[in-house]
Amino acid sequence: MRVEESIRIAAPRDQVWRYVSEPERYGEFMSGSGWAPVPGEPASGPRARFAIAIEVRSIDLGGVVEVVEWDPPHELTWSNITGIDQRGRWILRERNADTEATLRVSYQVPGGVLALVASQLGRPIIRRDVRRSLAALKEVVEGGPH
Repeated sequence: MRVEESIRIAAPRDQVWRYVSEPERYGEFMSGSGWAPVPGEPASGPRARFAIAIEVRSIDLGGVVEVVEWDPPHELTWSNITGIDQRGRWILRERNADTEATLRVSYQVPGGVLALVASQLGRPIIRRDVRRSLAALKEVVEGGPH
């Protein structure tokens, strides 16, 4: 299952990158998930690892993720190390003096037909959380120190 949403933020790309490139800051704007650095692992940059907790109804989409792609100030991708098969990607594009921020999340619940049903039921919740996260990111960046 894949969910992708974008929002335009009235700020330069470098400023938006400062927020999305530091998962420790995700608590400021990421809706529906908790992120905690894994002790002894990098907290930012390539190979940074985080324990995440995401609940969609009765499904736990948590586990440990690792930053697997790092292209400042354009793109950051994480993928699961443990837990449910999931991947996320931030893409930042310059749009004149603004930035278009895209958050793409994909996940797969293990199992057969019941897993497919669970994925379909969880999709609107994940989409809602992605939209809320983007709106909160916009608010934090535009309202924060420039």
